[in-house]
Amino acid sequence: MVIMKFIHAADLHLDSPFRGLANSKMPTALLQRMQQSTFEAATRVFDAAINNQVDFVLLVGDLFDRAEQSINAKYFLNQQLNRLNDAKIPVIISFGNHDYFAGDVNQLGFPENVFVFSNEVTTTKLTLKDGTVVAISGFSFANQWVSERMIANYPAADPQVDWNIGMLHGSAEGIHSTEGTYAPFSLAELNSKNYDYWALGHIHQRQSLDDQHVINYPGNTQGRHINESGSKGCLLVESNGNQLTTEFIATATIEWQRITITLTEQPITEMVSAILEQLSQRKFTEMHFLRLELTGTLTGEQQQTIIEGQLLSLIQSANANLLANYNFWVTSIKLLPVPVQLGSVEERQSFEDAKALALTNANFEELLTNFSQENFIKEQLETPEIQAEVNNLAAQFLEQHFDEKGTLESDN
Repeated sequence: MVIMKFIHAADLHLDSPFRGLANSKMPTALLQRMQQSTFEAATRVFDAAINNQVDFVLLVGDLFDRAEQSINAKYFLNQQLNRLNDAKIPVIISFGNHDYFAGDVNQLGFPENVFVFSNEVTTTKLTLKDGTVVAISGFSFANQWVSERMIANYPAADPQVDWNIGMLHGSAEGIHSTEGTYAPFSLAELNSKNYDYWALGHIHQRQSLDDQHVINYPGNTQGRHINESGSKGCLLVESNGNQLTTEFIATATIEWQRITITLTEQPITEMVSAILEQLSQRKFTEMHFLRLELTGTLTGEQQQTIIEGQLLSLIQSANANLLANYNFWVTSIKLLPVPVQLGSVEERQSFEDAKALALTNANFEELLTNFSQENFIKEQLETPEIQAEVNNLAAQFLEQHFDEKGTLESDN
């Protein structure tokens, strides 16, 4: 039985700037490795296509991190596409909200094995070596803000071909994500087209939207911050009779991970040694960027040391000397809240009332005005995860300063 195979990848985000990570403590070699990670992950995608001798590759949006690409990013992608051209592997591309394109695709300079969708939903057909015909439908973003339900323009499955595939860079309704809402669609709308496979992009968390695992977000190929933690990669899709199966292929060269560590009351130098000892016992095969989430009964002085960044600074200084032996770098530290034991119902209610007054949307919006000139910071603060973290930290502060009388402590 002849098997059809293809790679489904999305959100390569070549040239991602990794803002906020480059600091004086990060060794130069690691900084360079970080900046090259999206390129290295993409190379692994194309390696997988060649090594598995796939019939074609689907790249579903946000190949680049922005619409204006660097010469280096353009050159890199062309090199990789030419590798697939040499291997006689067709590549189907749709551009997304980050790398939107409304010009003449012929001016992109891609090799002849590449097909790029226009800004309208169209269908291209591939005839594989054994005569199998595959119809692939999709579109490219013409600008960053595509809010229309482009799914309405997709044709119903063509009964005259062997396989029908849809490529769609957009937002599935009902899925929580930090990515913005673009080209929205529902699962019912996808199913109404009767396609054999939906190759989705835009959501960076790998997930399948159906029980048959043929409506898939592969996630991005390289995590870029702590909210993109875990293994990242692409999907290898194979036919088995009239069914399709998927296999995840890891591509990230740096993996983000949260690690919880319980601390005890001890001098900060001993705290640093204890943390690094625990981390060194983990056998990371790939480089890991770690957020340490610390818990335990700590003194006020210890907590202040953590909040002010002194502990992180000391850990990173020591961490720099361990890179030759251990694949990890501590990027940040978060102090997990320890609930205050309020003795009475009245005290708990008083605390909850104080928290409700402080943690309001209006107060958060006021906080955002301090960053009106810093778009990147403002965008990050507006994500649900960051808002939740700010609220958690504020609640932690309130708990730590809530005295036994049920009022906030004051230094005055």
